[in-house]
Amino acid sequence: MPPPNVLAAIGNTPLVRLNALAPANGAEIWVKLEYLNPTGSMKDRLALAMIEGAERDGLLERGTAVVEYTGGSTGPALALVCRAKGYRARIVIADCFSEERLLLMRALGADLEVIPGVEGPGRVTAQDIQNMVDRAGELAREPGTYAFCHGIGTSSSLMGVSAALKGRNADVRIVALEPASSPAITGGAKGAFAMQGWTGIVPPHFDRGRVDDVWTIEDEAAIEMTKRLAEEEGIFAGVSSGANVVGALRLADEIGPGAVVVTVAVDSGFKYMTGVPYGG
Repeated sequence: MPPPNVLAAIGNTPLVRLNALAPANGAEIWVKLEYLNPTGSMKDRLALAMIEGAERDGLLERGTAVVEYTGGSTGPALALVCRAKGYRARIVIADCFSEERLLLMRALGADLEVIPGVEGPGRVTAQDIQNMVDRAGELAREPGTYAFCHGIGTSSSLMGVSAALKGRNADVRIVALEPASSPAITGGAKGAFAMQGWTGIVPPHFDRGRVDDVWTIEDEAAIEMTKRLAEEEGIFAGVSSGANVVGALRLADEIGPGAVVVTVAVDSGFKYMTGVPYGG
């Protein structure tokens, strides 16, 4: 039977094996294609779960405004779910994030408040994240509003995957990744970075005990891998996905043949075309 509405199309994304990019003498690498969700990102799952959870808790009624700050993909996902369910999505975003994100959220019916970025388009800083949090907090105090904050940089997805996998197999190894130019977890100065959706801070939900290692990923390596994923594997994903694969390749080299490394292509490359020279 066909799905009754677009929300039923969320999830059940394919898991594919890398071939051209996999190391010759390393572990297998598999990538979960979460950009095949309706808005092109894994955050569709989160948005649907959060809104339906709020409904079960009696926190929402038709016409309620849902407020979120975003620099990644939760904003479009939330806009889709809210529109389908009859809620108003109010999104706070800084202008350092790609124009494609703003266009997508507006197309999905969200009300945007765009605040000035610290360093301008393409360079995200921890202060940008804090500025968005502060403004979203102000909006959330208005009557008839329900607010929540989530993004790749909050580490909630990583924590959930860790709990699920280690609950089944204690030998599973979990490696967390953060931007090399703002390595708050491993220790270092805060700076600007290219992975839109990461935060460059110690995420509020991060539990060091749930991961085995924390590695840093350089901007240049993430951008180059994003291009290579499209050109060599036909996986048209965003920069944070490229960063994930950089980490996966390093892990595959380290652990060697006979093992499997899994990572996530978290969102589509369509939101990054003004910042990544695909095919260039």
